[in-house]
Amino acid sequence: MRRLLLAFSAFFLVPLASFAGDQASLQILGFSKDGNHFAFEQYGIQDGSGFPYSEIYVLDVKGDKWVKPSPFRRTDEVDETQGYDPDRLLTETRSENRLAAQELLSGSGIAGKGEIVGHNPITELNANPFEMRVNPRFAIPAINGELTVSLSQFDLPDETCSGYGAETKGFRLSVSHAGQTRTLHHDKILPKSRGCALSYRIDRVVTYFPQDRLPVMAIFVHVSTLGFEGPDGRFIAITAPF
Repeated sequence: MRRLLLAFSAFFLVPLASFAGDQASLQILGFSKDGNHFAFEQYGIQDGSGFPYSEIYVLDVKGDKWVKPSPFRRTDEVDETQGYDPDRLLTETRSENRLAAQELLSGSGIAGKGEIVGHNPITELNANPFEMRVNPRFAIPAINGELTVSLSQFDLPDETCSGYGAETKGFRLSVSHAGQTRTLHHDKILPKSRGCALSYRIDRVVTYFPQDRLPVMAIFVHVSTLGFEGPDGRFIAITAPF
């Protein structure tokens, strides 16, 4: 009977593992004091290989572009003959990648500035994944006007991804504030760095109000990409003053 129960349990566990990709965790490193730069890290354990990875991005806020030599991407292979402790391995990978990025983080003045004013994780079921309305500052009553973020996704074929059977998509992101609507991002082609993107949703909004300067924001978009064992989850940050 015990063998039968074990076999029955294994029958249900295998399909769950087979279709579960990895979802990156996110650490927001924040804005610089002057609001000119923003940084974040996404990290996790790769599906399939079980390798730990860390990616650190430093962005020029006004230009919404990477500050070279970022991004810092590190994936460490694992020798399982020495034992497999994913928490320890991931901590080591993140620490080494942080050391590699530290000179740029310091040079860009990253100081942990900013507040998360809206968050809609993939586990949230009753919120609109394509629109987020927030008050951009922690104040009651609101003193800076509502900020509305809107995302739309559309078919954007990629020849390489099509060969894997993936129906890829691009996205458009716009923001409305103080009676004006701006398009912050609109894909024309699918960047190779994004992989085979299958879908998008608004994840969170981070704002910062530097002294005597325009306020700035970083909008995180969660992207589901084709993975080895199922859709993987990664983050894209779109930055701008407002």
